[in-house]
Parts: sequence; structure tokens; C-alpha cells
Amino acid sequence: MRGVLQDIDTLRRTSERMQASEVRFERIFHSLPIPLGFVRDDTGQFVDVNPAWEQALEYSREECIGHSMVDLNIYSQATRVQLRQKAMANGQLVAHENELRTRSGTLLTVLQSMSPIEVAGQSCWLISVLDITGRKKQESLVREREELLSLTISAASIGLWDWDLHAGTIGGDARWHGMHGRAPDHDDQADALPWETGVTGAQLGMIEHVLHEHILDPSVPFDVTWRIAPPQAPTRWLRNVGKIVKWDSHGVPERMLGVSIDVTLQHEQQELLHHMAHYDALTGLPNRVLLQQRLRAALDAAGASGSSLALAYIDLDALKAVNDSMGHEVGDRLLVQVAGRLQRALRPTDSVARLSGDEFAVMLSDLGDRESAEKRLRVLMEAVGKPYDLEGVCLDLTASVGYTYFPEDTADTDTLLRHADQAMYQAKQAGGNRLRAFDSVEEMARQTLVEQRDRFEDAINNGELALYLQPKINVRTGEVVGAEALVRWEHPEHGLILPGSFLHVIDGTELEVKFSEWAMDAVLLHIEDFKREGLEMQISINIDAERLRHREFANWVLSHLERHPRVSPRQLDLEITENAALYDVTHVARELTQLRAVGVSVSLDDFGTGYSSLAYLRRLPIDQLKLDQSYVRGMMHDAADQAIVQGVIGLARSFGYRIVAEGVESVEQGVLLARMGCPIVQGHVVSPPMSAEHFADWVRCWQAPQAWREAARRTSEEPLPLV
Repeated sequence: MRGVLQDIDTLRRTSERMQASEVRFERIFHSLPIPLGFVRDDTGQFVDVNPAWEQALEYSREECIGHSMVDLNIYSQATRVQLRQKAMANGQLVAHENELRTRSGTLLTVLQSMSPIEVAGQSCWLISVLDITGRKKQESLVREREELLSLTISAASIGLWDWDLHAGTIGGDARWHGMHGRAPDHDDQADALPWETGVTGAQLGMIEHVLHEHILDPSVPFDVTWRIAPPQAPTRWLRNVGKIVKWDSHGVPERMLGVSIDVTLQHEQQELLHHMAHYDALTGLPNRVLLQQRLRAALDAAGASGSSLALAYIDLDALKAVNDSMGHEVGDRLLVQVAGRLQRALRPTDSVARLSGDEFAVMLSDLGDRESAEKRLRVLMEAVGKPYDLEGVCLDLTASVGYTYFPEDTADTDTLLRHADQAMYQAKQAGGNRLRAFDSVEEMARQTLVEQRDRFEDAINNGELALYLQPKINVRTGEVVGAEALVRWEHPEHGLILPGSFLHVIDGTELEVKFSEWAMDAVLLHIEDFKREGLEMQISINIDAERLRHREFANWVLSHLERHPRVSPRQLDLEITENAALYDVTHVARELTQLRAVGVSVSLDDFGTGYSSLAYLRRLPIDQLKLDQSYVRGMMHDAADQAIVQGVIGLARSFGYRIVAEGVESVEQGVLLARMGCPIVQGHVVSPPMSAEHFADWVRCWQAPQAWREAARRTSEEPLPLV
């Protein structure tokens, strides 16, 4: 009985060891980074796979078990049979190169191994794969590069040479001799010749210089291309690369070995490309690129010597008519003849180029003065203007010529050509067959204007513009009834700049629109700010003529008001001028009527300085007139001005308009205006324009002059006698 128990215990321990071994194997199986899988020998179905297999083939363990690699399209049935036969024949399969398809369709090149194993009493194969896809791609790339290198070497025409530096002779192999026009059997040093043979004298210095640099520092390669012209052989260009391989006992170079490469074809192609890049295909003249190179060199020389030159732009006046009537081929032959005449009429120091179509450029150097430049250009015009015989037809041709003169015009090459083109355009506009000079003073003014506009745009973007307000006062009550918005440029370098110095710069440009946007937004923002401070009043903004004439002017104003809902339309007053309003009175009246309907006020500024009739004036929907300061300034001592002021006030009353006097500079002017019936004034007697940020504080502290307060207590409004 004891023996039976011992056997049972032995079996139990054996079973436990086997189970532990299986657990260890399973752990190892699942932890190995090599893709592993068990497949049944008979069906090829998976019994198990490890995580590395799942990751490599992109199939989960659950998807694999119970299915074969054929089922999963990892490889074909024929491949499975072939691999199984090889494994059975050798007892196993070791590192067999194979292709597996992943779930996503990617082909992997692997080294597949198969070992027989029994799993749960079932004959199986343990399959392991090693991914060599990257290595195979690299091997393929290396093979391609080796094949390309082999092809390059076999196709290269390379000759070997041996240069005896002491003797000054050189020889080489058969290919080298063939390059020099000798029979190919000349392949040893017995046929060595002086190294200068066939080398042109101009290149000897270059070769000796490169050789000297190599001798001084062998790390600097001897690599130089020169042209050879051997007797009874075509001229060739050879690239020669060599290295000193022997020095004598005194350190003097004795022998150099090297190779020669025939680069004749490449050199000829380079010359062809250079010619195509620098010369006009039709006329053979230099093109714009070569002209600019020559012009740049001529400008440097003229600047150094103090001489002058002229650059002219020539446009043929009637080539289009020739092309239309006789065809482009005839037109091309005409261009060739024109090019020849221009070349023949020039001095050797001058240059002519064809720019495009029927446009040419001429550079005249070493000129005495502007007069001599114009004299030579007129000679060119006469040469071009002589009759042409084309297919038996006699043609007359003229040219429009514009030019610029150095050193009066000191621009760069591109700009000089553009200046000459501008002058040519003026000659063309004047009727053609004319010579015009570029006006550098006018161009400087234009360039200055462009720079000023750019700087003003920067001022808008950088917040350098500021809103200033000039208050309007009711003389009789002393009350601040409104203000006129005025712009100031707070320049970081030049201080405060008045609008008369910069607004004219943007007339008729996109900047004018941008400035109008800024001004309207600035006014409405300040009205909102004043309202938050408990100050509600009307602010006037000047509307430029271009903005007023816009088809959507009323909608433009209304859209700004919509963006500022805290602003009441009655707080906005639009100041327009007579001339701007009467340019298209029907349109202006329609737009202003739309705005007044919502409460926006309209003032006619500088009244009395325009040329409007009362009939047109009556058609304008306005609320008030602004009396121009020129009449206000003179009314105290000029009876005519006082009469005009009185008349305008009466006119305003008859039309039912309010009236505001501008430019009031004294207390007495305010009193007189009030007695005449114009109590609203603005001017320096009240305050000069002030920063909008200080306006609210100023209003709180404002007190009317004593004389105005006394005049307000009077009840009589009889006008003063005219002086």
C-alpha cells in the first residue's frame, strides 16, 4: 500500500512540475518579442499566437485561433504546402525567406522558421518569423547604387596621365592620347610630350597658378579645366584632376598622376545656354539680362571716372500694323533690319539690346553732356526712320525714344530702365516719333508722395492719429452746444502735425477710405465715452467729397451707427462743403435725406466760398450753415464783409437753418455775431482744438467771457450800424 501511495505522490509531483513548466513556457512564449505561433500540422489552423505575432501581422489572437494563414490570406495554399514539405524533408525549416501579408495588406519580407512540436497530443509546428523588410529594401537600394555607379564608370570617358614635373613632359594611356588627337597605341611614357602641347597661351598662367596652390598645400586639389587645340585634331575641353605622388630629396615635386575627362560637350552646352540666357534669339542682340550686366559695369566705371552715360528706351511706332497687314514673318525680318541699323549707328563703347517685341534699349557711355546724348539719340532715330524694302514694299518706320541721364539720375539698373521706359511712354503719348527725357525732379516728387502715403498708412496702423475737438458755444447762454472733430497726427519724431500737411497726400487713394473709416469710428467712440461721463452733445465730422459722392454713403454712415448703439443719431453732425454737395446734387440730396430721417444732422461748411446758386442750395436737406471765417475775420473793420455776414445770417433764417460762425477770435466778434442773429460760434476766443481726452474736463470748467454774459442780459437784438 505504501508503494502505491509513493507512486501516486511521484505522479503528482511530476504533474506539478509539468504544469509549472507549461506555465513557464507559456510566459516565455507570450513575452518573447519574436512573432511566434503554433499551427496544426494537418489543417494549418492556429492553436495559439503570441502578442508579437498579433502586432506584426495585425490579427488578434482570437481571430487567429481556429483559422489558418491561408484562411487569413497571410499566404497562399501553395506556399503552405511548399513550406511544410521543406520542413518535413529536413525535420525543420530554418530562416527561409518568405513573404507574409498583414491584415492591412502590407507585404512583409521575413525569415520564417518551423519546428515540429506536440501540443495537447496534436502534431503541430512552432512558427517564428523575423521581419527583414527594411533590410531587403536597403539591400535593393545598395544594389541600385552599385549598378548606377558601374554604369557611370563604364560610360565616362576618362584618360590617365603621368606628368614628369622635373622634365616638364606628360604622357598617358591610350584614351588620354586619343583625347589629344593621337593614335590610341600611344600609351606609354615613351610618347611623352611637353605638357604645354596644344594648350593656348592664355591658359598657361591659370594652370601654373592652380599647380602652385596644390604644391603649397596638397590638400588643395589640382582640378582645372582647359582647352586644347592639338594639330590636325578638333579643339577639346578637358577637365584635369591630379595629385603629386613623388617628391625628390629636396622636397621639390617630381611626379603627378591624374585623369582627364572630356567635357567638350558640357562646355559647348554651357556656352549655348549662356548665349540663350544673354542674347535675343531673333536679332542676336544682347537681351535684358546682359544689358543690365553691362549697364552695371558702365555705371561703376562712370562713377569712378566722373563721366556720364545715357540709357534710352526705343519703341517702334507701327510694327503692329506691319504684323497685321503683312504677317509676323515680315515683321520679324523688319526687326532684324532695325537691330542691324542700331548696331551700325553705335560706337564700340555703346551697347544695344532687344528687350521684347518691338522694344530696344541703348546705352551710350562716355558722354560729354546731356546735349551730346540727345544728339546721338537723334542719329539713332534717323537711322531707324529710313525706308525699308520688304518683299518689294517700301515701308516707313518711326520710333518713340525716352531716355534717362546719369549722373542726374542715380538710380539702380532696374530703376534706370524703368525711368527710360516712362519717358518713352510720354513720347508715345505725345504722338510718337519723338524724343523725351526722364524728369528726375518729377520722379523724386512722385517717390516722395509714395513714401508719404506709406508713412501715413503706418500712422493709421500704429495709432499715431488722434482726434481733437474744437467746442461750439452759444454766446447768449454761454453753453457748450457741440464740437467739431479735427484730426491731428502725433508724429513720434516731428510732434503734432496739422491735417493740411498730410490729408492731401491720400486724395483719391484707398488710404482716403481707410482714413474715413478711422475718423467715423473715432468720433462715435468719443461720443460713447462722453455719454458714460454724463456729457451728451453733438459732434461734427467733416465728410470728404469722394466719400459723400459714394453710391452707398447713407448706408455707410448707418452701418457705423449700428456698431455704436449707445450713440443717438442726433449726436452726429455731418459737415459737407458746397462744391462737394453740388457735384451731384440729386444723389447727395437723396443720401442726406435718408440720414436726416433717422436724426443725423447736416451742416454746410465754409458757406460763401463756393459757387452755388440759391436754387441748388434750397434742394439740399441741411440743418445749419457754417459761416466761413474769412468773412468773420474782416467784419469788424470792413463794411462789405459785415454786410455779407448779415446777408448770410438773414438767408439762413429765411431757409430755416441754424447758423454757426467759424474763426471767432475776439469777444467783440462774438457779441456782434449774436446781435446779428448768429449766437453759435467757434474759434480760438473760446478754445483752440484740444485733445478729445481733455474735452470733458474743459467743458466742466468752461466759463463764458464777462462781455458775453452781459450781452446775454440785454434783451434788445437790434443790429449794430454798419461800419
